[in-house]
Amino acid sequence: MGEARSPIRLLHVDDDLQYAETTAAFLDRAEPEFDIEIATSASDGLTRLESGTFDCIVSDYEMPGQSGIGFLESVRDSYPDLPFILYTGRGSEAIAGDAISAGVTDYLQKTSDTSHYALLANRIVNAVEQYRSRSALEESKERLSLFIDQSPLGFVEYNQDFEIIRVNDTLTDMFGYTEDELLGETWEVFVSDASYADVDEVTSALSEASGGYHSVDENVRKDGERIIVEWHNRFVTDDSGDVVTIFSKCQDVTERIEHERDLAQLRDFFAEAEELGDLGAWEFDETGVSTWTAGTRRIHEVDDDFDPTVEDGLSFYHPDDRERVRAAVDAALEDGDPFDIEARLITATGDQRWIRTRGKRVEDTDRRIIRGFIQDITEQKERERKLRVQNERLESFASVVSHDLQGPLTVANGHLELARQETDSDHLDSINRAHKRMQTLIDDILTLARDGREATTTKPVDLQTVAAACWETVDAANATLITDTDSVILADPSRLQRLLSNLFRNSIEHGSTAALSRTHADSESRGATTSPTQSERGTDLTVTVGDLDDGSGFYVADDGPGVPEAERDTVFEPGYSTASDGTGFGLAIVADIAAVHGWEVSVTDSESGGARFEITGVDREA
Repeated sequence: MGEARSPIRLLHVDDDLQYAETTAAFLDRAEPEFDIEIATSASDGLTRLESGTFDCIVSDYEMPGQSGIGFLESVRDSYPDLPFILYTGRGSEAIAGDAISAGVTDYLQKTSDTSHYALLANRIVNAVEQYRSRSALEESKERLSLFIDQSPLGFVEYNQDFEIIRVNDTLTDMFGYTEDELLGETWEVFVSDASYADVDEVTSALSEASGGYHSVDENVRKDGERIIVEWHNRFVTDDSGDVVTIFSKCQDVTERIEHERDLAQLRDFFAEAEELGDLGAWEFDETGVSTWTAGTRRIHEVDDDFDPTVEDGLSFYHPDDRERVRAAVDAALEDGDPFDIEARLITATGDQRWIRTRGKRVEDTDRRIIRGFIQDITEQKERERKLRVQNERLESFASVVSHDLQGPLTVANGHLELARQETDSDHLDSINRAHKRMQTLIDDILTLARDGREATTTKPVDLQTVAAACWETVDAANATLITDTDSVILADPSRLQRLLSNLFRNSIEHGSTAALSRTHADSESRGATTSPTQSERGTDLTVTVGDLDDGSGFYVADDGPGVPEAERDTVFEPGYSTASDGTGFGLAIVADIAAVHGWEVSVTDSESGGARFEITGVDREA
């Protein structure tokens, strides 16, 4: 059985009503799906067209008022594609020519033989099917055009030579061209040099493939910006295999590709961080299901496939810490409170480790999820323990220095003062100098033992102002200070003063060796036996405080003889000094003060060849 046709609405126009009714009867017998309406004039036919919908018109030629050709021309004004069959008793080449010129669909002459009604029915059916096929194709094209024009994807259509014949607004916006600028161009207008080989591969594959081809290429916008574009390309062929058209859909995936690349790099980095930093990640949801990374399993010393429940995970914690961790986890899950906890962990092998675990609730998910990190801090805890022991010993040592040495020195100074009242002797001056050296030594030892180990509270400090104030407290003699800085840095004011004072004293004591040698030579030539004074040691010395060029900190430099390169690694060690009256603790204190601030100190040559101490890692006021 053939496929059932849809009913065909037929308008038959003929001034002979009896003939029209006879024709309708035979057509209905030939094709039962016909729905025939009769009009007896052209004007009547036009009226019926305005009030109804028809699939085909069959019209006589010779009618009063308006002929079939005139009726055809009127129909074509409003219905240019509606099938129209001229069905006439008068046949001539002239009438046929006029009908064709007016846009007739078919032409058939009436005969007395009733068999021609079957031929008329067949002509009607063919005309309507072709009309419906064309209409469906046009509707499909309109829907396709609407889909293309409104598509969020870029669209480009090529001819067989890969020349652009159509684009949509999405594509022009994506690449920054107008439609007129792209029409007639080839795919090369989009493609960067780096992707030429890829696109050649695509076009070759398209030429050989019956289906589509997918690619991701680097493309170039009109303004030169390079973007990553995902393309879906396809040939469209007819039944004979000939290419009808070539089209491509595309989307800018630059952000997606960069995001995927960043995620891949982050995964690689995190995997390496887990391996090198005793770090792991974990996740669990409100159902109690938990997921551990390899680093987390390694810290717990469990198998690679071990993913415990939340309760199982909590069971690893030391009994004295378990409830504290549980409370933090519950608060994060219920209230969204993040946590950062240090606790003891008992591994699967029974080892006790110190860990730090941080976690927070992930928002905007269908279920409540906690994600976090765990880090093995056992070595850090051991260092902290040793540091506490060391600090306790230093504090005990400082107490001994402060009480057991300071007391006798105070008594000795008192007796020295009494002795000065009873006698006048040069030996008393030597004793006084020894007492001062002992007091300096005690002060430096206490500084190393206490001040350099305590936490530092910083605030904005004007470096030029504090440097000038420190210079006033040292015995600078004929030395000169230059402040070449306008920096306001974050520092502990008292400790910064001690650091600068120690560096200034170091420059004065060690920085004028050349001048000191000249003084010795002059004294010997005169037969002098006295030692050079502090003023003589500081003659012609210039000390400069300035900002480092890269903004990372400041420097203190002098124009003395400098520090030999071989000694630069040892000058910050306690007890190191080249001055006969130095304690050897001045630069060690500088290093300690820098350390508690989070700074680094180093020594190099100044521009004049003297010593230049650079303090880096210094924060400035925002």
